[in-house]
Amino acid sequence: MATLQYTGIFALLLSEVFVFVLLILPMPLRWKRAMVTWSSTSVIAQRILYGVRIAFGFILLLFADAVMRLRKVQEDKSKTRLMDDHALCQQKVQQFYAQRNTYLTGITMFLGLILISTHSLISQIVANNGNASSAPRVVTSGPGSSKAEAERLKGQLADANKEIEELKRKDRDMETLKKQADSSHKEYMRLADECERLQKLVDSNNESKKDA
Repeated sequence: MATLQYTGIFALLLSEVFVFVLLILPMPLRWKRAMVTWSSTSVIAQRILYGVRIAFGFILLLFADAVMRLRKVQEDKSKTRLMDDHALCQQKVQQFYAQRNTYLTGITMFLGLILISTHSLISQIVANNGNASSAPRVVTSGPGSSKAEAERLKGQLADANKEIEELKRKDRDMETLKKQADSSHKEYMRLADECERLQKLVDSNNESKKDA
């Protein structure tokens, strides 16, 4: 039974190695996009991933069991000093199987984590490349595009000149209004002084009439 379990784990390890090599192989982007899309949307792939997750739970238990067996074998070896050749050979066999099971289960889980990270990274790269290729191109090349760009710049320059002329005209109007306001103020002050002078003259005439 134990041999069948670890044979299945070894088969899973070979499958992980195959998928990992398939992911890192240089291939056209559309192939990788199709592969990643299939692994993300296919019902068969989702069922396989679900089964692998369950298998990883059993592998974790087997890893813990293999570590405990290895520690037990090492403790028995340290406690027992005198033994015959048969017992020593049996102990070495047990230690070999415990080490093999520990390495096999540990490497399988470790490679599974690497495989998940690699798949996620490749999915992000494919998605970013797809977004970049589907985005509209702003900068174009060719004589026609250069001519269109020159026309656009000329139009912007003409609009800027119009705005500058409009600002200059408003500035001239402001200067004219300022001059008119200054002239009106001076005229007002002159009239005020003249009115005050005439008022004083009238007051002095009235006082002269009263004295007479």
